[in-house]
Amino acid sequence: MQGRDRWFLVLIACSIMASVFPASATGQTGRISGVVRDVEGAAAAGVGVVATNLATNAVRSAISGDDGRYEIADLAGGEYAVTTVQAGYRGAVSEVSVTAGQTTSLDLVVQPVQVADLTVTAMLREQELFDVPFSIAAPTENILRSRGIQDLEGVATIVAGFSVQNLGPGQSQPAIRGASAGQIARDQPGVKEEVSVYLDDVPVSLSLFTPDLDLFDVSRVEVLRGPQGTLFGAGSLAGTVRYISNAPELGVSRFFGEATGGLIDGGSPGG
Repeated sequence: MQGRDRWFLVLIACSIMASVFPASATGQTGRISGVVRDVEGAAAAGVGVVATNLATNAVRSAISGDDGRYEIADLAGGEYAVTTVQAGYRGAVSEVSVTAGQTTSLDLVVQPVQVADLTVTAMLREQELFDVPFSIAAPTENILRSRGIQDLEGVATIVAGFSVQNLGPGQSQPAIRGASAGQIARDQPGVKEEVSVYLDDVPVSLSLFTPDLDLFDVSRVEVLRGPQGTLFGAGSLAGTVRYISNAPELGVSRFFGEATGGLIDGGSPGG
């Protein structure tokens, strides 16, 4: 067979293989590219874009450049979920189809997350929560009310690393990051609580006695993790819990209260 005929047969064979086998099987891949913008239409730089194959869960990612452009290459054909990841922005999620050997265009819009400012007094002066240089949680009055939290044990259900052991009336034993004074042992010299409890600026946990305060007319509860002896003295090795009551408002009248009720089967209601 002459050389020209052999090359002709090779070309025919390659054409048959390309038509029989899909592009993904022959090593070709697709890509997703586009521009990430904010809600005002400006380019969003430094935003992570993650593409997840819905069939195989394979993940590939890229980061948008200064002009907001991104490109994720080497993607097998199939359906993909594309998500943006950036601190301070709400993730944008889209689903697209990727065809091997082709580029899929997808522009994304990210929205900033509005974070409400919260002023705390964890360092005995007013600061924004994000400016406090140690770990702190400060559930507000609205959060406590919306979740039906009425005491310190309830606070422990929404604050990480904080727990309360109820040993009876006035004997709640708080622990931060697993550290506490252990079993109640009153009037023993040298025995100090590991977590101090304050009502505003007044310590209320003395000699391992922690009052069961009702979370009524309380602005927030500050849980300060870690050693707090510098600011709050002895008994704060594991941390400090502070009940911050609502400040008085001059010239403003407000009415609020608490009520409980009960109904006994075959009896009279009570309140």
